[in-house]
Amino acid sequence: MHDRRGWVVPVVVAMFAVAIGLVLGSGPLRTALIGSMGAQVDSLEDQVADAELASSQAQGENDYGAQWLDATVPTQLAGTLQGGAVAVVSVDGADPDDISSIETRLTQAGATVASSVTVESLWTDPNQSAFRAALAPQLAPSISGLDGTETVDEVFAQALAQALVPEQVDPTADAAAQDGSGAAEADRSQILWTLLEDSGLVSGTRDGDANAVVLVAGASDASDEVAGLEATENITLATVLAQQEIAFVVANGPDADGDLVSAVLADTEVLAPRVSTVTWIQTPYSQVTVALALREQFDGWVGHYGPGEGREAAPPPPE
Repeated sequence: MHDRRGWVVPVVVAMFAVAIGLVLGSGPLRTALIGSMGAQVDSLEDQVADAELASSQAQGENDYGAQWLDATVPTQLAGTLQGGAVAVVSVDGADPDDISSIETRLTQAGATVASSVTVESLWTDPNQSAFRAALAPQLAPSISGLDGTETVDEVFAQALAQALVPEQVDPTADAAAQDGSGAAEADRSQILWTLLEDSGLVSGTRDGDANAVVLVAGASDASDEVAGLEATENITLATVLAQQEIAFVVANGPDADGDLVSAVLADTEVLAPRVSTVTWIQTPYSQVTVALALREQFDGWVGHYGPGEGREAAPPPPE
């Protein structure tokens, strides 16, 4: 026979625990034992509920704002970039969804996306510096305007700029007015593009010549060695592009150490007076702002847009 005393103790302990739980669940003993903790817990629960409600409302407002933009912006932007041929260049792993949304807004404004380019990690990989040093002299003969003093970064930047924006090509001029030098320049630009793409420095599409460039940067951390190299080479690329006769906008996400927009704004002598900037491109508002800032560039104006001191929320409506 089994000894019944073996299960009596566990049963008594279980009943005692249930009794304690019932007593503490409510009533004066609960208050005496935990004091004001109950009130604090209730207060925290209320705060959590309020925060969840506020978050839900904010998300609802964001969703409504995005829907409102999608419904109204095509009409507002229509024709504002008519005749614009835009090269969209992505660096630092910019979010493909942001790039796609920007290109959609440019198209809604009447522009064509002449190129959609990603600058690959090979452009900045510190382990591939020897390869880049060997490649630069092979590209140099196809690049106009070099004097032999350029760094490797400057050679690549000039090659990409001239691949996307051929010199002596006026997209608004009648085709009959273009002479043989214009055709030769276009051919040379295609050669440069092929060399850059085949070498693995860039990827994407080049469907025609551009008269505008949007340079979009991903998140950056200047304290990281590779990111530091990217930041330096991005500003080199921006400086070279700024020398072209084009409408030019630089964009990235929220302000961060080493980001491209901050570097442009810090160059108060050359880049800030020449290049328009837009931050928070992950939002539909800033994606629309990129198109409006480009329109402003075509009109001869420069603006800096997004949250932060010294910036405007958005460009004025096109006249």
